[in-house]
Amino acid sequence: MDQVNLVVVRALESGATTTKAIIDATGLSRLKVDRALSALEKQKLVFRESQGSWALGIPVAPTVRQCGTCTLCCKVLEVTDLGKPVNTACKHIMSGGGCEIYAQRPRQCRTFSCAWLQGHFDDDWFPEKSGIVPHFGMDTLNIQVDIENPDRWREEPYYSKIVELSLNGIRMTAARPYATLVIVGDNKYMMLGRTIVPDPTLFGTAFVPLTLDTFQYWKAKSLEHLQRLNERVMEIQRIQQEFGYCAIPEDDDPQPPYRPALLELSKAQAATSAK
Repeated sequence: MDQVNLVVVRALESGATTTKAIIDATGLSRLKVDRALSALEKQKLVFRESQGSWALGIPVAPTVRQCGTCTLCCKVLEVTDLGKPVNTACKHIMSGGGCEIYAQRPRQCRTFSCAWLQGHFDDDWFPEKSGIVPHFGMDTLNIQVDIENPDRWREEPYYSKIVELSLNGIRMTAARPYATLVIVGDNKYMMLGRTIVPDPTLFGTAFVPLTLDTFQYWKAKSLEHLQRLNERVMEIQRIQQEFGYCAIPEDDDPQPPYRPALLELSKAQAATSAK
């Protein structure tokens, strides 16, 4: 997906449901946002709801389970066409489960199915039991946590599984690469193995491994900034392949050419270690 389109999708996933809100969240020009929304709408990846808000239109994946009494998604997710904010129980939830307007429910509800329903998680992850609604975005696995138990995702067996899934997305052992996001109320965390990135930006995060499951990361402030960060990451990897070692810089604003600064830092760190 085009990078601008992807940033617009991430803004929508983050709760920006109007064109102005998307512009404010991304800093993109109105022309770029309008073009992205038009392209995404043609692909049926976003749509206009009856009240004029933009919403994601990811095709519904086949399910292998039933919701039963669980209605947690009707609480933790936003439904713009109903004016229902996140972390607020929908007024249409029926006693004992189910939806009183199911036949006429908004498209946003019709296109949603959690990853537990799709069979990607075992029964420990049943949302009513776990307090967690895992679901897929365009390029993300979202771990949506009930605000009434905000630290549940840090407990077992959930935390180890989240770490495993994040590494699968990074290493592309899954069908396609994805980022793993934990969402707790207004707080968001991107998981890089056991490294937790608070408040990830819409533009992306560049990273290099430090150990098998920990990473050094830099958060991008714009698409151009992300490009520079990724260019430096590629140079780090080239130096590691050539010499077996490259110092990992902490600064988050690299400027080309990257190689001289990386080699100088590596030389300085090697000299310090030798003392």
